[in-house]
Amino acid sequence: MAQRDERGKREYISFMARIIKEESTLKGIMKGLHMETSILEKIWKIELFAGGVLILAGAAAWFFGYAWHFVVPGILLVFLGASHALKKGDNRADLGRFKGGAAGEQEVTKIMQTGLPDSYMILNDCSVRSGSRSAQNDHIVLGPNGIFVVETKAYAGVLQGRAGDDYLQQTKTRGGKSTQNRIKNPIPQNAYHIEIVAARMSEGGFVTDDIHSIIVFTNRWARIEIDGSDVPVLKPEEIASTILNTKSKFSYSESWQRKLASHLDPAVKFE
Repeated sequence: MAQRDERGKREYISFMARIIKEESTLKGIMKGLHMETSILEKIWKIELFAGGVLILAGAAAWFFGYAWHFVVPGILLVFLGASHALKKGDNRADLGRFKGGAAGEQEVTKIMQTGLPDSYMILNDCSVRSGSRSAQNDHIVLGPNGIFVVETKAYAGVLQGRAGDDYLQQTKTRGGKSTQNRIKNPIPQNAYHIEIVAARMSEGGFVTDDIHSIIVFTNRWARIEIDGSDVPVLKPEEIASTILNTKSKFSYSESWQRKLASHLDPAVKFE
């Protein structure tokens, strides 16, 4: 019985999209921030304490008619400790944002993996270079019906603007108070990514007729109001069906997908 269950499990997995490349950039950034924050946590109090001691020692020396040179390094240490305390807080805020972005990308990957058949390949965190230009793509999906360049955002609040705008207006409301910010519009951002993907494909002799842009907003409570977009702007649960229902000019074989994956990112290897 256990063997049949295991065979059934393997059979089920075989119908899932294949993840060819895992996300690594955000993980690396967060690891670095964790290490830096851990060090800052240990030293900022020491710096403040040591600086305070030196300032007091310098003041006492001055009071008794001796040299007060200890005050200068003491002030520098206090300043350094305060700066490191502020940096520690900034790091924690950055970690929160990066964790939200990483969680959103992981959710989108999981949905695509389970919602698409094994005729699709998923390259996460795929850096593509053409000449002097490069683009860090959240996800590139290769399938029989084309190439899908997927940009994920974890923005919160109400996002308003036009598809061609460089920035969107973000309105967040908390405790009855609203704040507004300008945030980068992912639609033209992903259009630039596609330019580089297409250029890289042309360098390798690949046709570029069926490259599609998809934008996914992973915050389920965000309200998206972008006018004039012919690019799908989706929530995570919509992405698999959108990819599957996209019409293409050509049909792309698995061998073609493998060659393209290795061409886009030379680090991708197939057995």
